[in-house]
Amino acid sequence: MPKVSVIIPTHSRPQLLLRAVESARAAETNTEIIVVDDASSDETAIVCRNLTGIKYVRLERNQGVAGARNVGILESTGQYIAFLDDDDRRLPGSLDLQLKALEENPDAAFCCGAMVMADQDYQPTGEVIRPRHFGPDIFWELLELDFPIMPLCTLIRKDCLLAVGLLNRRLNGIDDWDIFTRLAEVYPVIVLDEPMGIYRQPKPRSGQGSSSQARQLRCAARHQLSLLKLPRALAAKSSQRRSIRKRALNRIADTLLLRAIGLFASGEIAAACENMLTALQLNPSRAMRPRNYKKLAGRILLKPCLLS
Repeated sequence: MPKVSVIIPTHSRPQLLLRAVESARAAETNTEIIVVDDASSDETAIVCRNLTGIKYVRLERNQGVAGARNVGILESTGQYIAFLDDDDRRLPGSLDLQLKALEENPDAAFCCGAMVMADQDYQPTGEVIRPRHFGPDIFWELLELDFPIMPLCTLIRKDCLLAVGLLNRRLNGIDDWDIFTRLAEVYPVIVLDEPMGIYRQPKPRSGQGSSSQARQLRCAARHQLSLLKLPRALAAKSSQRRSIRKRALNRIADTLLLRAIGLFASGEIAAACENMLTALQLNPSRAMRPRNYKKLAGRILLKPCLLS
């Protein structure tokens, strides 16, 4: 019986799905691959039924990514769970590496690593997002949004996942951050420096679930208030919780404004404005710092056509 179950939720993107499945096969020597078709309305069902060596699950009503992942978890037979979006790719041998680490550390809930960033055509941008903390306790860093982690680069022990509960379908786009934080609250974690997968970076109109960074970070700012009520967080001093909240809102505002500058430079005016307005709503004092607008003005002056 396979030890690892790779769950791939998909919705009307058969042209990307095949590569994701191939990468999952190359990532571990004996893997159960579960493709959850989240009510696709195109030829996805036909493509999936012609794929050999996968378990195909068809949902007749769209459940969203978190809902599709939950269905995959319940259909899985492996001791370990890996999530893979249909437009991302696992690196060869990456799951073997993480499986070895988890089997050597039976108390750990999950193992995570770095990820290679790529453009829409899967060309590496030269950026590798690496973890900044390597201890077994990353709860506070996750709670503060100070630990870069995505399902693409993570292998989870199924028993631990079921113990803290399934993914929250209401947290569209941040359900993974929520589950990783809840796991890290009660279990140690293994952090590796090696890249585990290739992440296809979204654009405002790319149709990916992560395309709207402003919406995601607005949701994260709101949900952090719930995570601050987890038992371990409540056991901390109120001053520590206030500091975590402040640093998280600062980080969110800085991220949105930095992204807005890049969006203005590339001509994505509507998305840039959405980022700026969200930063102002969530953290007006941080967003109003003059240096942010000096950077923005410099970008606009370099691109005078944006004003025409």
